[in-house]
Amino acid sequence: MNLVLIILLFTAVFGLTGALLGFAAHYFKVEESPLATRLCAILPQTQCGQCGYAGCRQYAEAMAAGSAGIDLCIPGGQGTVDQLAALLDIPPVKAQDTGSERQCACIADNMCIGCGKCASSCPVDAISGGPRMIHTVLSSRCTACRLCLNTCPTGCIAMRTLEPLPEEWDYVYPRIRDQLEGRGQPDTWGTDNWRPEGS
Repeated sequence: MNLVLIILLFTAVFGLTGALLGFAAHYFKVEESPLATRLCAILPQTQCGQCGYAGCRQYAEAMAAGSAGIDLCIPGGQGTVDQLAALLDIPPVKAQDTGSERQCACIADNMCIGCGKCASSCPVDAISGGPRMIHTVLSSRCTACRLCLNTCPTGCIAMRTLEPLPEEWDYVYPRIRDQLEGRGQPDTWGTDNWRPEGS
């Protein structure tokens, strides 16, 4: 008999708690801005805080409210700024100048002790390595957010400049650029009469 009463008591308590939680979730529900959700989807989700906000969601909400500019996301670069401008239907602006070179975190092998603190701080899982083993940074994933720099107890992490990718080259000659992008006629460079040797 006592067991039945205990079961009924717990059932009543849990049922009442569930009802109260359901009521609180409905009554205190905060409506999310659909625009902020769409803006947040464009951001790189690095949660690095370089924009001055706690994370990408908070930055998106500030943009949706009109209290933040669209050029604050450093890891996103110009591509993110252009997408944000298109969504908000405003003229695009230049992204914050972080230098013309791409940067990436770099770990000095001879100083790494394998503590893993850098990997834990990386929001995009760009740092690879096991416990008590040398860690390394995957340059293709690193967004240069610099969150890992101050986590290393030996100070073995530094930023380094990467060589620009072909798609990032600044072509001096528009005609060459047009060819590489598939526009215009091939440039013969004045070699109409040139023939391979022996032909």
